[in-house]
Amino acid sequence: MENVKIITINTWKCDGEYWVRMGILAKQLKDLKPHVIACQECFYSEEANADTLKFLAKELNMNYCFLPGRSKKRLFEGHLVNSTSGLGILSVYPLTETGSFDLPVVPEDNDRKAFQVNVNLPSGETVTITTTHLTHLGQHKGLRKAQAEALAGFVSADTPHPYHIICGDFNATPDSEAVMTFRELSKAADCYTEGNGIEPRYSLTDAYYKANKQVCVDQIFTLPLPNTDNYPQFINSAVVLNILDETSGLYPSDHFGITTTLVIP
Repeated sequence: MENVKIITINTWKCDGEYWVRMGILAKQLKDLKPHVIACQECFYSEEANADTLKFLAKELNMNYCFLPGRSKKRLFEGHLVNSTSGLGILSVYPLTETGSFDLPVVPEDNDRKAFQVNVNLPSGETVTITTTHLTHLGQHKGLRKAQAEALAGFVSADTPHPYHIICGDFNATPDSEAVMTFRELSKAADCYTEGNGIEPRYSLTDAYYKANKQVCVDQIFTLPLPNTDNYPQFINSAVVLNILDETSGLYPSDHFGITTTLVIP
């Protein structure tokens, strides 16, 4: 039996006190001891000498793959710098990139993607991980649903491996139209529920601590095992990365993380 602990986290680009937050994020991730981390809003700027995934990979002694996106000038430590905010996968195991996919977009929120990587386990099994970040815009009716439909088509394409996990910031709750559309089309199961996570779950920091609302937009799903209606087994689902750093008074991000553990017999 082989257990693979997975975390999904939106790392919040370069916002807030970036370097302090990165230190807090690395420390809390070390304590959690994940095998795989799916990331969104991974900040990269050669001009600022900042690279979220490279920093975390070094701190956690992990391998990583990065898909840059959403290029623009961003405010970093008081200065506007050229940068990207992309998708990434970190893992203690070797990684192999297998592809990416452009989601439907609008001009004011472009370059939305899904990124797929194979995680090669010591047993010889391979777990395919897809990470994505759907639009935050609410005024374009149907855009997030269209992205969810496109994502379902991307992840449902033929794969030679039995385990396929989809992680990301869906900017939508588990019972939303977009998420339910994705699940219906891809036949995906909610890993948080499958792994007996406590409800109600939450992942938006400000909503939870400032407005006393439990809103979860960060999700982990699994496809069924090939040619069956059965799903892999999951345990220990939980909200993580939700600890206030006592020294700085900061959280690692404006999102909390979601974790689950895949059990491979």
